Amino acid sequence: MVDFGRVVQNANRVVDSAGKAVNDAGHTVGGFVRRAVDRPVDARKPQTVTVAAPRAQVMQFWRDPENLSKVFGDHVRVETVEANRLRWTWDTAGRSTIWDTRVDVTSEGLAFVGEDDADTPGPRVVLAVSDAPRGGTGMTLRAEVPAPDLVTGAWTFTALYRARALMQTGEIPTLQGSPSARESEGDA
Repeated sequence: MVDFGRVVQNANRVVDSAGKAVNDAGHTVGGFVRRAVDRPVDARKPQTVTVAAPRAQVMQFWRDPENLSKVFGDHVRVETVEANRLRWTWDTAGRSTIWDTRVDVTSEGLAFVGEDDADTPGPRVVLAVSDAPRGGTGMTLRAEVPAPDLVTGAWTFTALYRARALMQTGEIPTLQGSPSARESEGDA
């Protein structure tokens, strides 16, 4: 004969254990998020995103100055000066900083190196590409640029995120035009 009282008691214990496990997981995830938000991320530390595209397409994408202007956002314009030479214009705090670079193809991927930095390490944006373990291409970005106030680890991650979206869907996600993208007091 089945002891329904005992079955209910065991079921309650399972539910209590599951609830405790979910609560513990929530605290753990919350801790990770708090630590990630509290810690400033240096743009010199590499950020990596995987894209569902072959390596050759990724390399071609990052060599196009129009794509670079889109993924690096509203404060950066990139234009071709001549073959394998790009001009980056950074608009920050009401002033513009111009940075001329050459594009080097390296064994890892691409490097956008300041023109005066041929012999000494200096400002540069380095993109490393690799085969991702589960398919696609890993894109790792590291930046040391003449606008350190603008360029952070979050900025490099955002650029990678936008690049992946643009390659996979043909557009960059935005809130512009959405009812939730209301103007704030600072926008008026």
